[in-house]
Amino acid sequence: MKNHTFPHLQKRTRPRRRGRTRLFVLSAAFVASAATHPRLATPAYAQGAAAPSSRASAPRADAAAASAQAAPAHRFDIPAGTIGTVTGAFQAVTGFTVTLANDMIRDLPSPGVSGVMTPATALERMLAGTGVGFVFSTRDSVALDLRTSEFVAVAGIRLPEVASPKYTVPLRDIAQTIALIPRKVIEEQGVTTLSETLRNVPGITLQAGEGGGASNTAGDMFNMRGFNASNSLFVDGVRDDGLISRDVFNIEQVEVFMGSTGSDVGRGTAAGYVNLQTKTPHVGESHAALLTYGSADQKRLSVDTNWDLPSRPAGGWLNRSAVRLNLLWQDSGVPGRDVVALSSKAVAPSITMGLDTATRLTLAAQIVRQDNVPDYGIPGAAWPDAPLAPTTVRAPASVDRENYYGSVGYDYDRASQDSYTARVDHDVNRRLSLRNQTRVNTTHRDAVISTIQNVAAYNPDTNLVTIARQGNERENKVVSNQTSLVARFGTGRLRHASTVGVEYAFEEQFAPILTGLGTRAPVNIFAPNPNDVVTGFAPARTAAFNRGRSRTVGFYAFDSVELNARWQISGGARWEHYDTDFRAVDATGLITTDLEGADGLLSGKVGVLFRASETGNVYVSYGTSVTPPGSANFTLSAQANNQNNPSVKPQESTNYEVGSKWDLQGGRISLTGSVFRTENKNVIFTVDAAAIPPIYNQDDGQIVNGVTVGVMGRLTDRWDVLASLGYLDTRLQTQNAANNGRRLTLTPELSSSLWTTYRLSRGLTLGGGIRHTDAVWINAANTIQSPGYRLVDALAEYAVNTYLSLRLNVYNLTNETYIRNVNNNGGRYNPGSPRSATVTSNVRF
Repeated sequence: MKNHTFPHLQKRTRPRRRGRTRLFVLSAAFVASAATHPRLATPAYAQGAAAPSSRASAPRADAAAASAQAAPAHRFDIPAGTIGTVTGAFQAVTGFTVTLANDMIRDLPSPGVSGVMTPATALERMLAGTGVGFVFSTRDSVALDLRTSEFVAVAGIRLPEVASPKYTVPLRDIAQTIALIPRKVIEEQGVTTLSETLRNVPGITLQAGEGGGASNTAGDMFNMRGFNASNSLFVDGVRDDGLISRDVFNIEQVEVFMGSTGSDVGRGTAAGYVNLQTKTPHVGESHAALLTYGSADQKRLSVDTNWDLPSRPAGGWLNRSAVRLNLLWQDSGVPGRDVVALSSKAVAPSITMGLDTATRLTLAAQIVRQDNVPDYGIPGAAWPDAPLAPTTVRAPASVDRENYYGSVGYDYDRASQDSYTARVDHDVNRRLSLRNQTRVNTTHRDAVISTIQNVAAYNPDTNLVTIARQGNERENKVVSNQTSLVARFGTGRLRHASTVGVEYAFEEQFAPILTGLGTRAPVNIFAPNPNDVVTGFAPARTAAFNRGRSRTVGFYAFDSVELNARWQISGGARWEHYDTDFRAVDATGLITTDLEGADGLLSGKVGVLFRASETGNVYVSYGTSVTPPGSANFTLSAQANNQNNPSVKPQESTNYEVGSKWDLQGGRISLTGSVFRTENKNVIFTVDAAAIPPIYNQDDGQIVNGVTVGVMGRLTDRWDVLASLGYLDTRLQTQNAANNGRRLTLTPELSSSLWTTYRLSRGLTLGGGIRHTDAVWINAANTIQSPGYRLVDALAEYAVNTYLSLRLNVYNLTNETYIRNVNNNGGRYNPGSPRSATVTSNVRF
């Protein structure tokens, strides 16, 4: 009998990889040494989770924090040294009183600080990389103590901000809904992929793809606010093509920009886009490792280390340089799924020269390799509740949700990604800065899988399921160069914060057609044998392939204008010219499709913001985006009534939004809320498909009306929270009477997320979260549905000492049976994970 409480107690049948368990044991021994030798080296915040506090932070008043931020600037010239000596020099310069709440931090090294800045900024730089935070109890009294994470950058004084140079004002003053998921939350939740991280944002739903579909290993495919956003992923502001599951081991924060934002990134959907901000070197030594073991034999090790380069002569540019290295090793099963395995290795080195100088040069790379045993779910007939599709015939008895319908030794999913970035930042003066960034990214995925294609694959008379064999290979390449100029200036009484820039991008996708995938006999729905023989298995490329390329040149400009202390107007525009070509060749070498499309696109946005008080505002905004033919995978079609025909008009999206943002308790808490309406037009409707040529128009469209609310920050010195709720009222506007007025696919009416932690005394932190999503429709006719669900997760973290903390995560605490996603015809679904747990050691050395 299988144990359904904690699947790690079950015997797994997935293939074993020799040598990796030995690595994990050696890593565990290192964790033990950190626990027993508490003075190994300098503690750090490198993994986004610094040394946990063993006592409560000193009390602080909101007024004290706000007053400290507004204190006059001083000139600091404090050399590197211990925290004890550096804070002594700080007190001499400022006249402030500094208290060390934990005497262990007195001898920790500090990078020192130099330049003209406020005391709060000086403290932040003095403590960079030390794992020490600070809080103000009065305007000129501050306490230092160990901290658990970097969620609030300076002990609650400053909330996370958007990294893009296109946004030149604080998050509170941006007239747009933007969700930020900081590193602290990512680590506390124990999530490892982008798809898992995006569960914190309401209105985002994972896809299960077409008849073959996507799964645990097929990449980041999701809908946002009613629209497919899989092609709207960016890393450091550069589009990141490629069907790969993105790991977050090298991510500082995830930024989700809601609504039509074509002025930011060019062609896209009405939903918005997701940007991943990668980690970069910083001043000060910091070294940390996260070691995780959990249910389903999950094993994972990530390392994040940062160190200063050897000092050069004082005042030299290279004297302020640092190197950062992030490493990843993972060999895991999947809770609740037999055989499935996830294996990843990655390295991400980076170097920044000229830190805290007028000119900074950053060189970075990220190399990822994945070798997974793929999972394409179980038959829709196995779902015990309401049928997923109208034609679904349910199995006559219960089907084990852990059944694996793939083929061991024949199914594989291998992916690689190589990214290289060079970025130069130069401050011409205090009001003018220049940035140039070049990024080259290549992604390759090669997969052969067994799948359940549709409802008819299950035969209720024999209880056999037909297994289809499918192959997919893709090579993606992106070369991008961006140059932006940020200026702050005045024209009369008006104050401007402006950005202008130019961008060039070359994108290519090559998809060869595979043969020799083999044939597998039908399997019993109750007892599939993963070791069944696949006959004729000899996968190879044929001469057939598809290749799409796109070249884009874009120009953009943004400006935020302070009319007075109350009113701000912001806006931006982007014009770009794209040239896309697509070629398809069959197995004989004959060119079957050879098309090209080129055009100019204009997108823009404008917002008006009124500051109701010093801490809050209300705003109205308007934005547009354009989706031309070939936006997805650069695939063009010669079919007249196809949305990817170069001759049809691009889809145009418009977003109207009214919202309000408030920063409370000295900037420790951010409250947001908005009401919006998104319209997408120029959607094709075919009047007569049989006519030659087909008769069609572009008068269909989609509408989304919605409300979002959110809170992020530190409610008290001990209590952190990240919560959001979204309501979406969607409908399809179509001349097809059967579908007119139906809800858009993969769009829950109500969804919400709550994550909170509370720091108790003696180094113990407790927390958890609740995620809710309503049922979603899978097809336009609203006849295939994926049921809604509510999940509860829990967290307990304990600081053993300055150098080691232990964290327990329990997922799906109530052991709810639910569906992660359903493919587009209801033939199969991916079951959600049952109750599971992981234990993580956070070592600082």
